[in-house]
Amino acid sequence: MMDVVLEAKEPIETEFKTFTENRVKFSLKRLFWLVRKIKVRYSLVTQVKTGCNHHCSIELQTFDNRQIEVSFTARDRRTALEMGLKKAYKHMQKAFHKAQKYGRLSRQVHV
Repeated sequence: MMDVVLEAKEPIETEFKTFTENRVKFSLKRLFWLVRKIKVRYSLVTQVKTGCNHHCSIELQTFDNRQIEVSFTARDRRTALEMGLKKAYKHMQKAFHKAQKYGRLSRQVHV
C-alpha cells in the first residue's frame, strides 16, 4: 500500500489535494507495489526573469530502502506535478531494471 504525503508552504485547495493523490496513484500504477512512501512538496520560486515559478519536489521511498528524489519547475502546479511524475517514473523504471539485472531486488517485497 502506497502512502502519499502532500506538503506546501501556502494553503492548497482540497480539490487540488485530491487531484494530486489521484494523479500520483495513476501515474505510478504499474510500479506501485515497489513504492512504500511518496512525498510531494510544492513551493513558489521567486524568479522575475522567467515565468516558471511553481516548484514541485517528489520523493519516493521504495521497499528496498532506495530513495529517489525528483524536482521540476513550471508555470503552474499541475504541469510541475505531471512532469515531475514523468521523471520519477523513468527513474523508478531504471532502478527496477537495474535491480532485476543484477538480482538485487529484495525478496521481502510482496504484492
